[in-house]
Amino acid sequence: MRLLLIAAIVSSQAFAEDYKPDAENGAFLHGDHCVDCHMVDNHEALYTRENRVVNERIRLNGQVSACVQVLNLGWFPDEEKDVSEFLNQEYYKF
Repeated sequence: MRLLLIAAIVSSQAFAEDYKPDAENGAFLHGDHCVDCHMVDNHEALYTRENRVVNERIRLNGQVSACVQVLNLGWFPDEEKDVSEFLNQEYYKF
């Protein structure tokens, strides 16, 4: 029984790592939540400014996750990955 439980945990972790982020869903979530919260007319300037905080992919993922936590959006980890993927494809290009 214990071996079966361990196998189930390991296989579920492997499955979770196979998720391919959906940039289209990320664009929808970004438009629905992120733009309003940043309250800027040109949100593109926020992501592309010279002194931006995000300068590598891991920081982008962390920033998206931090915003989700602070705003209590209740997104699933895959939704965070979707938004991160959208932002990377659209602005950062890491």
